[in-house]
Amino acid sequence: MTRTGISRRDLLRKGMAGTALGAAALVVPTLARASDPDSGPESVQVAEIYRLQAAFHRAKTTQDLELMMSLWADDASFTNQGDANSPYIGADSIRSFWSRSGSFTHRRFSLVPSYKTQIDVHGHQAWLYFECHDIGDYDLATRFIASDTFLAGTVRNAAGSWVFWDMTAGKSAPLSVDHYYFP
Repeated sequence: MTRTGISRRDLLRKGMAGTALGAAALVVPTLARASDPDSGPESVQVAEIYRLQAAFHRAKTTQDLELMMSLWADDASFTNQGDANSPYIGADSIRSFWSRSGSFTHRRFSLVPSYKTQIDVHGHQAWLYFECHDIGDYDLATRFIASDTFLAGTVRNAAGSWVFWDMTAGKSAPLSVDHYYFP
């Protein structure tokens, strides 16, 4: 019988190399999937859509029309229930709506009850529902609820960014902890 010797150092090196190869094999497929919205983990897509919704509320609160418009697809449609000029189709029309809206003509702080947000991802598109409760004169003792609305519809992933695409807005009144106002 012949014995082949291996030093402790060689055994440790081979073990580390095997571990590194195994870890690389696990990481590479995950990186490949993360770049494709169709195959990426749904939780990543949901988190990106939450960021879209948060940016929407930031744009309203800070009256940043450029930020607001960056959140909409160029070919988006926006229906505002009860608005005779609705639907608004395309970026110019949607920009015109937002520039005349209460959030951009009055100081408001836009809040969202996060537990009511709904997101259902299907590849490059998703259903999104959230509510906005805007506080007028938010930094004064005379603050008041200026509006209660919802925004719901289809968002899509365009060139790696989630944007509003086919959305509907309307009143979310009376306020309710468990009622959804659309569809």
